[in-house]
Amino acid sequence: MPRLTPENKELHITQMRENICRFFTELFAAEGDVSMERLAEKSGIAKGTIYNYFKDKKELTAAVMESRREAMISLMEKEISPDAPAEQQLETFVCIMWKDFHTYRHLRLEYLRNNPVRQIPHRPRPLDILKKIMEKGISSSEFREMDPEEAALFVFCSLIGKFRHYLLKDVAAEPEKEAQSTLSFLLPALKKK
Repeated sequence: MPRLTPENKELHITQMRENICRFFTELFAAEGDVSMERLAEKSGIAKGTIYNYFKDKKELTAAVMESRREAMISLMEKEISPDAPAEQQLETFVCIMWKDFHTYRHLRLEYLRNNPVRQIPHRPRPLDILKKIMEKGISSSEFREMDPEEAALFVFCSLIGKFRHYLLKDVAAEPEKEAQSTLSFLLPALKKK
């Protein structure tokens, strides 16, 4: 076995954290709620070892949610074509958000239970993406004249509100249907009258 250098140790820690997060995410998607005991059993990683990398389930859930956000942002950056009309960009954005919500609903519910009123230390990156979509729609006259920051916040809060509704009721949503319903609500408010 190679000698553990600071670089190797850091890499090992990162890989272990990523593996634990991956198993946790997969179990949540398959089973809903996951205990640390179940995670240890399914991952083959001793429960005590898991606690070497995450102090508790709350910290693990937060790490997984941050990873999910990053993956969703990457997907948005890849799928939202800068050449597409703003309305099409908005539709892609909303569909990605609903699909991600549906896929990771149980994980989001766990996160919401442990962090009911989370203070966001930084501006959510989806808002930046939405603001660009709004600016494009306003400049191309697809959307009415408005403050792009306010419009982005309106869209984002509308989505989050619907997500929370489903989470608190603990029922599944149909992502395609909900994406279309969301767009039916949003587009008349954004377009010129």
